[in-house]
Amino acid sequence: MDVVGIGVPMYDMVMNVSRMPERDGATGANEVFFQGGGKVATAMAAAARLGKKAGMIAKVGAGRKGRFILEDFRYNGVDVSACVTGEEGTDSPFCLSLSEEEHKTRIFIGKPGTAGQLQPDEIDWDYVKSAKVLHLENGEEASAQAARFARKHGIVTVMDADNYQEGIVRLIPWLDVFIASEFFYRDMYGALDYEEGLKKLLEEGVDTAIVTLGSEGSVGMTKRDGFFRTESFRVDVRDTTGAGDVFHGAYIAGLLEGMAPRECAVFASAVAAVKCTCIGGRTGIPDRSTAEHFLQTGEIDRSQMERRLAHYRENF
Repeated sequence: MDVVGIGVPMYDMVMNVSRMPERDGATGANEVFFQGGGKVATAMAAAARLGKKAGMIAKVGAGRKGRFILEDFRYNGVDVSACVTGEEGTDSPFCLSLSEEEHKTRIFIGKPGTAGQLQPDEIDWDYVKSAKVLHLENGEEASAQAARFARKHGIVTVMDADNYQEGIVRLIPWLDVFIASEFFYRDMYGALDYEEGLKKLLEEGVDTAIVTLGSEGSVGMTKRDGFFRTESFRVDVRDTTGAGDVFHGAYIAGLLEGMAPRECAVFASAVAAVKCTCIGGRTGIPDRSTAEHFLQTGEIDRSQMERRLAHYRENF
């Protein structure tokens, strides 16, 4: 296995509108379909789409939503042999992912599942040991033990630090690559200059620290190469849902191919940009050849994403 992810997969209802309705108003939907979601979950879909052997360790509900989540992993090429299913009657988390084309914004309305948190004794540790990279999204006990296990066995650990959590902060000394959203960074360091904040993260023990800045690209720092900045790619944005998750999966794919950190960030930004031209977090993820063609020419081959969009429409 190239990469194994541990996280919380979601059952997403994807909806896109031209403009959000006013209070007590109404509007029509451009697209509506169901799709698997979640931070690490979608990152694994991206890594698999880019040609890597990706597997997921997660706990899903025993009901229809959990079955859909597993099936969507399979559709996207992600191995689910190490996933576990909760007790009869339990369910997986639900999220309404609503994006608007006019202002390029999105909102999420979620409902927690009842299957419960993945526990350390539910993890197949031999499965984790088979991976070159471990990808995490939180500081819960299962993830904390996995990070320590990975360090012991020489597995590179990448953290998606999206929303601020004390548990993630406590795990920093056990992490190799720390990729934070600008919101996590602000909650942790306030208005501190990016270069200074990234330096602090390196002092805490990580080898590479990156902050994603949405349409402004990213900034990063490594112990070997110092500070760097990347620009974003300009595309016709339809939906930014999952862009950060896809960035992480593509970054890991680049890492597995031996790219340097800045090169990984540029590649990840390109893959995420292509994703943003299609509705849904997973529909527009390009394969390796499509991503490379975009990097070389700025052109996007939409044939694959149109087939995936048709798949999700048919299963709505």
